[in-house]
Amino acid sequence: MKYIIALVIIAVLLFYFFIPAGEDKDAAGKIEIVLNNLIESGERKDLNVVMEYFSPDYKDSSGRTILVVRDIIQSAFDRFESIEGGYSNLIVSTTEDEVGDTQTIANLDIWISGNNSKTVYKLIGTKDKPQNVDIVFESLMLGGWKILSVENIK
Repeated sequence: MKYIIALVIIAVLLFYFFIPAGEDKDAAGKIEIVLNNLIESGERKDLNVVMEYFSPDYKDSSGRTILVVRDIIQSAFDRFESIEGGYSNLIVSTTEDEVGDTQTIANLDIWISGNNSKTVYKLIGTKDKPQNVDIVFESLMLGGWKILSVENIK
């Protein structure tokens, strides 16, 4: 009997952790916090914290999954002495598809560079000419905002 109670409690916790939250009126502010935390943890080269902001269901239009993204980020952290990044022109919109599912999309200009021996290498855009990208987010009740995909990276 106590095993059944434990299983029910675990099931309820998992349900609340992974269920999508309702519409968030302050999505832009919360997504801005996520982006700032991503930049800070990326500059510290803290892979575990960076990956906390990606959904396990991550998949972009190029077919990259969460495992591929993790490998790309780890490779950049290993290759460069330091990483810098920034963003501007953040526009957050929430849309509903024909099935009734909502998507929160952040359109922004980003730049990420790697630095070795005082030489700066462009990874995505530059400070002077950032790359415009769309980041699709999902909001989980207890999991916060997670990245489902990043589009338009060249």
